[in-house]
Amino acid sequence: MKKILGTIILSLFLSTNLFAGVTTAYKIGKGPLKVTKNTADILEFFFSGGKNGVYAEKQDIAWKPGLLAISVDGAHNSFFRHPLTVTAIDDKSYGGIAISQCKKKSGQECYLFANGYKIVWDNGSNKKKRRLKKKDIRAGKTIALLTELGFYENSSIKKKTKKIEVNQKTKKSDNKSDIVKKLKDLNELFKTGAITEEEFRKAKKKLLN
Repeated sequence: MKKILGTIILSLFLSTNLFAGVTTAYKIGKGPLKVTKNTADILEFFFSGGKNGVYAEKQDIAWKPGLLAISVDGAHNSFFRHPLTVTAIDDKSYGGIAISQCKKKSGQECYLFANGYKIVWDNGSNKKKRRLKKKDIRAGKTIALLTELGFYENSSIKKKTKKIEVNQKTKKSDNKSDIVKKLKDLNELFKTGAITEEEFRKAKKKLLN
């Protein structure tokens, strides 16, 4: 009975740690990293098991995030999926393979970015927040979390902000021109005697304030 129980416990340990230890054997990313829009979309696909994002599609066999490597420019990646149930254990170095494949595609140095739901690339952000929660991923918050952690910058938001700033500047400029015109009209009314000096001063003060 003890032998059977021991075998079950060992099997469970191996199943849940298929990629355990890989991150210590290969280079983990460290320092600033900004991923591209395409890489951010792939990360959303990766963390959601292929269910969320622009690349989402029906998965014939369910899976969860395994190991993912990213190039230093944030534009290239390579990843392995982790099956929900493990029926066999092999000794392949998936972390090293992911890094090697990423390097081959990009021609740049690549480092491990994620191990399961944990972002192992250390960019100085909160370590606890880099362990993504499944409920947040299911809710479609992956891109927002990457942005919050400093790994992604949403260009559409940036453009929108710039547009607002431009509109505000234009509005200020338009208001200034409008005041100048009104002052000229007011001065003309005073010169022609249409309004008294007191009325002119009061109207002018109101415009300038």
